[in-house]
Amino acid sequence: MATDFLTQIVKQKGREISQARKVIAEGRLAELARQRSDFRPFFESLSRPGAAGVNIIAEIKRASPSKGDIRPDLDASRTAAQYEKGGAAAVSVLTDSTYFKGSLEDLKAARSACMLPVLRKEFIISRYQVFESAAAGADAILLIARILVPEKLDQLYGLCRGLGMDALVEIHTPDDARTVAACGARLVGINNRNLSTFETDVALAMDLVSRLAPGQVPVAASGISGPVDIQQNLKAGIFNFLVGESIVRSDDPARFIRDLMGEGSGGAASGQR
Repeated sequence: MATDFLTQIVKQKGREISQARKVIAEGRLAELARQRSDFRPFFESLSRPGAAGVNIIAEIKRASPSKGDIRPDLDASRTAAQYEKGGAAAVSVLTDSTYFKGSLEDLKAARSACMLPVLRKEFIISRYQVFESAAAGADAILLIARILVPEKLDQLYGLCRGLGMDALVEIHTPDDARTVAACGARLVGINNRNLSTFETDVALAMDLVSRLAPGQVPVAASGISGPVDIQQNLKAGIFNFLVGESIVRSDDPARFIRDLMGEGSGGAASGQR
């Protein structure tokens, strides 16, 4: 029987939140979060295709439960600067420490090193984490429909937007799509990876995009490894891509991002717009 990674991760996250509350109270984080006024435009950066017809959210990712170490020595500041140089529309930072070897310090370092909007990619299950994200400098957070009952998703999405952050709300199934349509999310991440087994089907986003509500903007995530994957998704109307492992493993992240967008060969979206 396959290991249910997601259940393990969510249980661990609950323990981490309990410990964090002992270090800094939720009320204090809420105060810090509400003092923020420097949010960078995450949704606006992804609401329409970029100059090459494609938007890349480039991810800072050291490891994963399924792959183990990917680049444990990754420098968040230098990597974020390379992503900006390559033309990324935004940066995603994995902050889970137990399974992905990330941290909020990575998020702070990445944001300080570039002018791009920064997404905190985390398993968010509590108001505490939403306040924590804003206080740490995140411009947007990931909310995963699969780990949140609809009422909780509504609560956390409303809190996020009320603080001034954007949210990327993630789906993996048709049921998720219905839930996310009801919560009014503007930006919807379609994860090609099953977070319980970490198996990936790169065609999933293309299959699920038709399930989105009118006005919702899709982001394909996981399994995007080259321009061919980008072009196939463009045909389905998807122009936003969250890409982690393939960029992190590359020797030249800036060049890899430009290659993903098809720059120098007429643009990845040539003939698609």
